Amino acid sequence: RYFILKGSRLFFAKTPYEAPHGMIDLSRCTTVKSADLKAHKKHSFEISTPDTTYLLYADDEKAKDDWIGSVGRAIVRCSSTYVSKGGQAAQGGKGGNGNNLGTMNEDYDDDSSDYSNSSNNPYFND
Repeated sequence: RYFILKGSRLFFAKTPYEAPHGMIDLSRCTTVKSADLKAHKKHSFEISTPDTTYLLYADDEKAKDDWIGSVGRAIVRCSSTYVSKGGQAAQGGKGGNGNNLGTMNEDYDDDSSDYSNSSNNPYFND
C-alpha cells in the first residue's frame, strides 16, 4: 500500500499512481506506536482509534520511526491541548505530506480539502 499524510488525514492507495481509496482520520486516533511483537513482523507499527487498530509496515526501521513521529505529531496537532511555538493554542488539523512508508516529507500545510470525499474530487472517484 501507498500512504499520504495530509493534514490530519492519512490516505491510502494500492500504488503511488492510483487515487486514494481510503482514509484514517488522525483526529480520532489515540496512539501510534511500534508493533513488531504484536504483528510478528519487523518495521511494523500501529495506529489506534477508539474503534479500530491499524497495523502498518515500513521498509526499514528508520522509515518506521519517521512515520511514527510524523503521525504522532499530526495526532498532537489535532489535540485540544496543542500549543504552537508562539505560545498560543492552535487549531487542530495540521499535518505533514508523506509519500510511501519508505519516505517522509516534513512540509506542513492544511490542504486537507484537496482530499475531501466529494463527487468533484478525483481522489475519490473511479
